[in-house]
Amino acid sequence: RLEALRSTHLLDSAPEASFDRHTRIAARLLDAPVALVSLVDIDRQFFKSAVGLPEPWATLRQTPLSHSFCRLVVETGEPLVVDNALQDPRVKDNGAVRDIGVVSYLGVPLRHVDDSVLGSFCVIDVKTRKWTDADREILRDLAESVMTEITLRGEKTAAARLNDRYSAILDAATDV
Repeated sequence: RLEALRSTHLLDSAPEASFDRHTRIAARLLDAPVALVSLVDIDRQFFKSAVGLPEPWATLRQTPLSHSFCRLVVETGEPLVVDNALQDPRVKDNGAVRDIGVVSYLGVPLRHVDDSVLGSFCVIDVKTRKWTDADREILRDLAESVMTEITLRGEKTAAARLNDRYSAILDAATDV
């Protein structure tokens, strides 16, 4: 999983319009103040895209795993639905509840082509909320679109590397 995550070259990368568009759409369609494309590393989660995240987290673009609901999505490989984090034993002691004000959360896996889960596409609300089946479907569709972007980017990078190798081989052959 971590090798697949690193192969995307997205950790610590700059914000990009293609990802930010997805989080803006999710926040708008689901009427959620926060939407994230969160990639879960070994000791932190990195936000490839974040809409509505409060400071200092918006500037840092990451949190430790102690503040991550998304890590539970990665661990289980399943969507995580939390209507009231203050009463949910899975997350009530999570630092994001205390420090970021997360009360409700809906997250779906970002599944790599090798079937490993890289992170979560999620929406967060600061109030108790009952997430609907329609909410889950919208977020799942947007997450698939994000993974298409990641996959196409990986294929483009691999093709460029292959082209560089062929060019180097041809250059070496003409030098002889």
